[in-house]
Amino acid sequence: MAKYGVGIHGAGWVAGAHVAAYKADPRAEVVAISSRKETSARRLAEETDCPDASIYTSYDELLADARVDVISICTPNDLHSIETIKAAEAGKHILIEKPVALTLDELRASRDAVQQAGVKTVVGFVLHWNPLFEIIKEQIALGALGRIFYSEVDYWHEIADWYAGWDWVKSRKTGGNTFLSAGCHAVDALRYFKEQDIVEVFSYEVADGSEIEEPSTSVLICKFADGTIGKASSSLGIHSPYQFNIDLLGEDGTIRDNRIYTSKMPGQTGYATIPTILPDSGDVAHHPFNGEMSHLFDCIDRDEESHVNLEDAINTHEACIAAEISANEGRPVTLPLP
Repeated sequence: MAKYGVGIHGAGWVAGAHVAAYKADPRAEVVAISSRKETSARRLAEETDCPDASIYTSYDELLADARVDVISICTPNDLHSIETIKAAEAGKHILIEKPVALTLDELRASRDAVQQAGVKTVVGFVLHWNPLFEIIKEQIALGALGRIFYSEVDYWHEIADWYAGWDWVKSRKTGGNTFLSAGCHAVDALRYFKEQDIVEVFSYEVADGSEIEEPSTSVLICKFADGTIGKASSSLGIHSPYQFNIDLLGEDGTIRDNRIYTSKMPGQTGYATIPTILPDSGDVAHHPFNGEMSHLFDCIDRDEESHVNLEDAINTHEACIAAEISANEGRPVTLPLP
């Protein structure tokens, strides 16, 4: 069995969940942790019981560590692109927390660096390993919905006290627009369930009274490559518990979150509810990182590309960028972006 040395870059909230997931896979060993502050890196090592991990305050020193085969990028959003490029140039496989970039130039530069280096990537759309997602994908594969002609996914997550000190999240320059910073999970889910690229976007956005610098509630309507349509919304200003709503309308059935109605079950008179774990929490401790990290190692072991690698994530991120263009200019935007 191959063993992989893992370097964690960034010592914030999500980094602890990454470390726990790596420690659950026998192929992984967290050998290094880096952060701008040595105290933060040492605290993460102590809290996650990694006493032998090397501590760095320089990303370049982390990349120079020959024991590191895999990098987990857990830093603020505006740093992800340059850190991905550097990791690729150093020959490291990469787990990239979303979003992978905030601008079109950054997005394409990251893609080019990864392609040239030939390293494996997994983008942090961790909900692919949520049990409800797995159930939905299985029902689609079994034909329970037939041809899906309309898809709808919402990401609603209130900016609350747990954002205290995260000023970078609230800034457009460092956090990105609402879809890039958070709602990209919803856009990715649309594409994952449809297995189609988005080819056109029209969007509106509104200020909602939250502390976000830019309008933090946005809705986009999209057209897929097969001519079907979808909708995604993202709100960081909602006043409610976390919500991740999923509605898929097919010619033979409908899924609404964990409820399904299908003509494949003759005699069904109402929605059947499937007991499962829902994507109903924004707490990283609730996210299925174990599956995500194990998937990355599987891809490396088998020399296979992930279904959620950087190349796949290009369309999702372009749709998020196009949503802001559309809202600002009041017009539909065609993908890929020029």
